Amino acid sequence: MASALDTLAEDVQETLKRLSRATEAVVIADALSEKKAAEMAARPIMREARGKISILRAEVRRTQDQVTRAQYENVCRDADELVRSLDAEMKRQIYPQRPAPRAKTYTERKEEELLGVGGSDGKGFKDSEQVLQAAVNVQNDALLSLGRAERLQHMTEESGRETHQTLHRQATEIYQIDEELQNLQGGLDRVSREVKWFYRQLAGDRCFVSLFGICVVALAVLVFVMLYKKRHK
Repeated sequence: MASALDTLAEDVQETLKRLSRATEAVVIADALSEKKAAEMAARPIMREARGKISILRAEVRRTQDQVTRAQYENVCRDADELVRSLDAEMKRQIYPQRPAPRAKTYTERKEEELLGVGGSDGKGFKDSEQVLQAAVNVQNDALLSLGRAERLQHMTEESGRETHQTLHRQATEIYQIDEELQNLQGGLDRVSREVKWFYRQLAGDRCFVSLFGICVVALAVLVFVMLYKKRHK
């Protein structure tokens, strides 16, 4: 079994070598027609290689030895990857991928819109009417831009006036609040003075009451003494 697998694997490798040379012929060809002709010559070799790889894979699946089976499964996998790589290379040679065109900027789109067929360099103009129309388009666009600038300036001035009025109103409100705080401070000062005067008056009244109480007590003691003396005569 190992001898049969070796024979099939060698046959696959030989076919892959012929396919690689056929792909190289596609790559080195100069004209597109030559590349297509070389690619058509390589297609039968590619189909032959894929068929022989399928035969080898089927034979490998019937192998009972796990080590031998794993070895030739890797051979089949590598052969498949090489065939796909060569196929992709031939397609790139025949159908090269073109880079996507760069997206136009706003300025470029605006120039095409205004200048029309003339283009940015003016080489596309065929008569004076086209030139005149492009000039009119440019002038109209300039007027529109000027109008937008004036409106923006007007909006900016309006916003500035509103901001100034708001700041003036806020300053007036702050001034009024400051006056009210000053009036409140004056009222607090007057209340403080009145409270101090009240305490002074209260202190004086307490002294008078104390003296009056002392006199009343002394008078009561005097009356008590006089009454006591009269009873003991």
